[in-house]
Amino acid sequence: MLSVPGRRNEPGPLGCGGAMLREPRTTKSFRDAGDRIVRQESAVSPRVSGLLSAPALAARRAVTDADAWDVRLAALATIAQYDGLTFVARGHSEASAAYNLADDTVSDPAIRAAVDQAARSAMTLQLRTSVPLADGRVTSAVLVTPLAPSETFVGALVAFRVGRPFAAADTYTAVGIAEIVSLELAQSLTARREATERQQAFALYELARHALFSEDLDETLQSVAMVVATTLDHDAAHVWLRRSDRLLRRHAAYPHDPTASAVERESDHSSIWGALHERRLVRLSGAVNVAWTPSNTSEVLVVPLRNEPRPAGILVLARSQTPYRLDDIEMADVLGTFIGRVVARAARRPAESTRSADPAQSLTDLEREEELAESRQAN
Repeated sequence: MLSVPGRRNEPGPLGCGGAMLREPRTTKSFRDAGDRIVRQESAVSPRVSGLLSAPALAARRAVTDADAWDVRLAALATIAQYDGLTFVARGHSEASAAYNLADDTVSDPAIRAAVDQAARSAMTLQLRTSVPLADGRVTSAVLVTPLAPSETFVGALVAFRVGRPFAAADTYTAVGIAEIVSLELAQSLTARREATERQQAFALYELARHALFSEDLDETLQSVAMVVATTLDHDAAHVWLRRSDRLLRRHAAYPHDPTASAVERESDHSSIWGALHERRLVRLSGAVNVAWTPSNTSEVLVVPLRNEPRPAGILVLARSQTPYRLDDIEMADVLGTFIGRVVARAARRPAESTRSADPAQSLTDLEREEELAESRQAN
C-alpha cells in the first residue's frame, strides 16, 4: 500500500486504503438567494429601508380640466413606459392634452394620416418616424391606437418612444390605455357641455331681464352687449342697426372702442352683405383689420339680427385668442334672433302710441271712461 507524504492514509468506503472521496457539490437555489435578500433587507435600519421603498406621491392640485389631463397622461405614460403621450379627438379641437410633446409634434403629416387611418379602420398602427419631444429628444417609434367607439367623439391615442420600438405586447397595453382615456374624455366632454348650457341659460335670463325692464333702446342694447360679452366669454360685442339710407350705425359696444367705426355702409364689406342680405352668420378668422370690427381681435362673428321682412342689423362678436367652437356659433345665432326681436318690439312702441292718438281710437277710450264713471256713480 502506497503512502502519500504529508497526508494520512484513511480507509476507503469498504475499509480499504485509497484516495478520499469528496461529497457531491450542491446546486445554487435562486429562491434561497431571494429569501436571503429579503431577510437582509428586513433586518436593516429604517433609514435604509426608506431608500429602498417606493417614492411618495407628490400632491398635485388639478384646478382646471387641463391640469387634470396632465396628471392622467403623465401617470399613464409612466405605467406603459411611453416617452410621450397624447390623444386626438375629431371635431373637438379644444379637447386635447399632451405629455412631454412639442407644440408641432402631432402636426406631422405621417402621424395625422395614421390617426385618420386608425380612427377609420379601428386598427393599431406603428410608425418609424422621428419627431421632437418637449425634453429635446427625438422619437424613433410612434404607436397609434383608436379610441373606444363613442357617439360623442372619434379619435386615436398616440404614444411615442425614444430609442426602442413597440412590441406586440405593447398593443394590448395601448388598447387598455385607450379605453381609460376614452372614458375620461367622455366624462370631460359631458361636464363641459353641461357647464356651457348653464352658462348660456344664465345669459339668456339676463338678456330677457334687461329687455323687459328697460324702456330706452340704446340703453337696452348697451346692457345686451355687456351681458353677451361678460357671460359668454367674448372679448367684445357690438350691436349695429340699419337705417333707411342703407347705412349701419353702431348703437352699443362693450367694452367701449373708440377706434372702431361708428357708421358703415351695407355694401362696404362682404361679411356685412352676407349677414344682412343672405341672412347667414359670417365668421372671420385670422388678423381682422377692418374699421368696423373691434380692435385687436383674431376671431369675429357677424350675426344678422333677424326680423321680418329683413334683418334689423348685425351683432358683432370678437375674441383675441380663443377660437370659436361650434356651440359658440350656435349660441350666437340664437342671440341674433333674440336681439332682432328686441329691436322689433322697440320699433312697435311708437306705432302703438300713434294709433292711440287716432281720433276714432280716442273716442272709443272716452266712451269707456264715461261708462266706467257711470258704473261708479250707480254703485
